[in-house]
Amino acid sequence: MASLLRVRLASRHDVLPAYLCAAGPSPAEAVATLRAEGHPRIAVAPYLMGPGFFARRAAHAGGCLTSAPLGTHASLARLVALRYDEALGGVPSATSPPSCSPR
Repeated sequence: MASLLRVRLASRHDVLPAYLCAAGPSPAEAVATLRAEGHPRIAVAPYLMGPGFFARRAAHAGGCLTSAPLGTHASLARLVALRYDEALGGVPSATSPPSCSPR
């Protein structure tokens, strides 16, 4: 997602990927790195579906701005519906048993 954002911003701004769990750097570390490089205004753009623990962690990373979770954005709803339709591959009848098998 950082690469896509970098393209979207047309390299006018530095984009540094960060991770809210497991890997590093954390958002706070990424913000500190950008500040050390002389960036006075830093935006944190978490790639999250909804509010909660990780959204709060991103909001407290020290950026000047933090975007809201993706939530109920219409584009996201369309993507979920598309993926659902793709997964069905064809809508089974109401009396058809599920075709899932253990792997």
